[in-house]
Order: sequence, then structure tokens, then C-alpha cells
Amino acid sequence: MQKKTLAVFLTLFISVFLISTATADDFPLREKYPDVKYMTTDELAANYDSTIIVDVRSAVEFDVAHINNAVNISIAKKTFSNDLEELRAKDGAKAIATYCNGHTCAKSYKAVKKAMGDGFNNIYAYDAGIFDWIMANPDKATLMGQSPAPKDKIIPKANLKAKMLSWSEFSAKAEEADAVSIDIRDPFQRKEIPKIPKLRNIPMDRLTKLLEKKQFIDQPLLILDAVGKQVRWLQYHLEANGYSNYYFLEKGMKGIN
Repeated sequence: MQKKTLAVFLTLFISVFLISTATADDFPLREKYPDVKYMTTDELAANYDSTIIVDVRSAVEFDVAHINNAVNISIAKKTFSNDLEELRAKDGAKAIATYCNGHTCAKSYKAVKKAMGDGFNNIYAYDAGIFDWIMANPDKATLMGQSPAPKDKIIPKANLKAKMLSWSEFSAKAEEADAVSIDIRDPFQRKEIPKIPKLRNIPMDRLTKLLEKKQFIDQPLLILDAVGKQVRWLQYHLEANGYSNYYFLEKGMKGIN
């Protein structure tokens, strides 16, 4: 009987260990931010109508995909806490959930820590992020202006990776006679300018409008950003507007060697 009890105990222990390990692997930043409370996808869905949902990403990311009813307050804004307080008093009873791009994105956690430091209570990180939400609740999400969000329009990471070029490949392709090279970094990021012939500086918000007008549609497009992350969102605009002959600089300016 004792052996049977011990076996059951060991089985339960191993199961709990495996579950906790899987959770840690799925959400690697939870351990880094142990004081940040989080909501799961199921919890946020159950409390969707009674929760203030805050998208803490950039306006560009929000425009591509967001949770319906979410308010966009970028964590990068100096007025973040003041803007948050316009939605709810610091000691308000209604829950606040912040979100960003998912399991390895720290912005949702940082937003909660900042808000807590500024006196907010009852605030959580929805750390599963926008793409998990779209897959689970497309009717409560928008992707490229469409709601319910079309899950089949989510661009796999492999498709983004296929468009990435090393610096040597990127600079060589930029030498082609009909190639158009575009730097989408904001002015404050352009302390260093890469040596690329006829490089154009077109911020992303302006470029998306040009893409809608089909400018550059018949030319190879070579696009770089700061660290290779902004282009992920630009790819949605390129694909939606029928562009196929485009490439990104892997790791952005950090990829130049």
C-alpha cells in the first residue's frame, strides 16, 4: 500500500513539475518579472467586457493588429502613466490588462511595473500577446482593418525570415540599377547612415501610404530599420498591397558589419 501511495505521489510530482516547466518555457519572462501579475487568454476572454485593455506597443503595430476595445498607449511615451490615469483612477476597482507581441515581449511586463511604481493597483500583463489572442478570439480582434481578424492572414515567422538578407547580400542587391533602398528609421535613430547608393529616408507611416498607391510595385525594394523588428509590421502592408520583390536587412542597422 505504501509503495502504491509513493508511486501515486511521484506521478503527481512529476506531472506538476512538467507542467510548471512547460509554463516557464512558454512564458520565459514571467520568472524575470515575478512581481507582475498576469492574465491568461481564457481569463481575459472571460473578463473582456469588464477589463480596461491597453496596447502598449507603437501605433504602427497597433494599426496592423490589435484587440478590439483596446486603447493604444505606448510604453515609450513619457506621458504613459498620465494617459493611463485618464482611463482609470490609480486606485480604481476595474482591472487593467496591458499587452504587446507575446511570450518573449517584455513591454507588457514593463508597463505593469511602471504603472505599479506610479501607484496603480489591480493591473495585469496579458503576456500571451496579440497573436495568441487572434488565434483564440478572432471575433474580438482586428488584423489589417478586418474584424473578425482573418487568422490565415497572420504571416508566419518563416516568411519573414525568408525575406531577410545579410549585410553583404543586402548591399550587393542595392547596387542593382532599378533597386530602391529605403531607411524607415525615425530621424532620432539615424545617427549612422549606411553606405548605400541613393538611400531614401522614408518613415514607416509615410511609406505605408506610398505602398497603398502602388509606388515601387515594379522595383526591387531593399528596406532597413534599427534592429530588424519594425519590418515585421511593414511586411503586412507589403503583402496586402501585392508586393513580392522586397527584402529586409537582417538585424537592421545592427546587422551591418
